[in-house]
Amino acid sequence: MMNRGFLYGDGFFETIRIYNGQVPLLHYHIQRIHEGLKIYHLEHSFPIDELFIRSLITNENQIIRVNFFRSGGGKYLPENNELSFDFTCEQCDLPFFLPTQLDLESELQKAPIQLGQFKLYDQPKPVVNWLTVKSLSSIYYVLAAEFMKKSEADYLFIKNQDGDICEELISNILIFDGENYITPSLSSGGIYGVTLRHIISNYHFQIIERKINYDDICHASKIFSLRGTVGITRIK
Repeated sequence: MMNRGFLYGDGFFETIRIYNGQVPLLHYHIQRIHEGLKIYHLEHSFPIDELFIRSLITNENQIIRVNFFRSGGGKYLPENNELSFDFTCEQCDLPFFLPTQLDLESELQKAPIQLGQFKLYDQPKPVVNWLTVKSLSSIYYVLAAEFMKKSEADYLFIKNQDGDICEELISNILIFDGENYITPSLSSGGIYGVTLRHIISNYHFQIIERKINYDDICHASKIFSLRGTVGITRIK
């Protein structure tokens, strides 16, 4: 479809997991969508709320991808800032895990384990607002994914121009250094994912948010991947 999202990457998308008919991170998805609308200067004439999200559900276990983009024509300069959207759905039967009890450490012991090889991407990600949500202009991540495949790695860590780790290719991260649970500083430029929002909101007194580097990754005794589609997985 030849819209501005396709022609110019003029918009962002949100992936939403439906698990046993529920939307586990519903509040955070809505929160992040509204942040994206503000960052991209998109004006909506219809409510984007719980009813909007639930109206897209077609199956009890699926992933919904909603693309939000500027309607109308124009080239680089758009004719207007009115919002359009489309969406796709795909079946997903993967397990979904989130901690529910107060003690984060004991809860994380229940997380699924999917260990793998790590690499660091050599091309830094710029710290800009429009890359803190899932931009339709995703070439940075496409090229990073190609690099990961050629490197025969299972997980690829992304750094910013200062060398600070901001995220893993498709997830936020939480590391354990033997004493503390640490997540990269939000100012490092990573996408602020819905699972990370859940962890910070519910366990902020049990984690530290600070800048980390690749040495911290290498020396961490445990690393967890935080993804909106599957929740939390231990990867080291």
